[in-house]
Amino acid sequence: MAEVLKDKLFYETSGGGMTLSGGEPMFQFEFARELLKQAKTAGLHTCMETCGFAPSERFLEIAPGVDLFLFDIKETDPARHKEYTGAPMAPIHESLFALDRAGAKTVLRCPVIPGLNDREDHFHAIAALANRLSRVGSIEILPYHPLGRDKLNQLGKAATFPVPESVSAAKVAEWVETIKSQTAVPVSRT
Repeated sequence: MAEVLKDKLFYETSGGGMTLSGGEPMFQFEFARELLKQAKTAGLHTCMETCGFAPSERFLEIAPGVDLFLFDIKETDPARHKEYTGAPMAPIHESLFALDRAGAKTVLRCPVIPGLNDREDHFHAIAALANRLSRVGSIEILPYHPLGRDKLNQLGKAATFPVPESVSAAKVAEWVETIKSQTAVPVSRT
């Protein structure tokens, strides 16, 4: 917490705060819970980026220390979600809906990778998901970019899927408009 508080003046003047990201902060639950508790005591705005793959009870326990959850929605088809992420989708949605019922504020962050999840049915399902939530503030579309390709090469590793090129701004605008046409929740590109 001492390290975080070194930037308190910056947080106060910028309107920012402390964001837990990762990996996945919920994999270090006890540490994250305590750090968030101390941040709230210090008067900091808190945010957590999460993939949502943790028991909903843990999310509910940590929620009082989090002002905003940035919640990943990688895929909306259960079979594809399991194939692409290795994790089932149901517990992730269970945690998301539990947080929503508890009054937690969320932003749905949706990474889109051409050839994997850039499907119209996926975009419609994102909008439908947002429409079922009462506390979601916005939907953010995160278009794929190939910047990690060089890092993979440096590490001597190969991508686990065909690496597409960058996505055009026009294509991303189409994705955003498709989702916007199905929901009143604000949608933007990040």
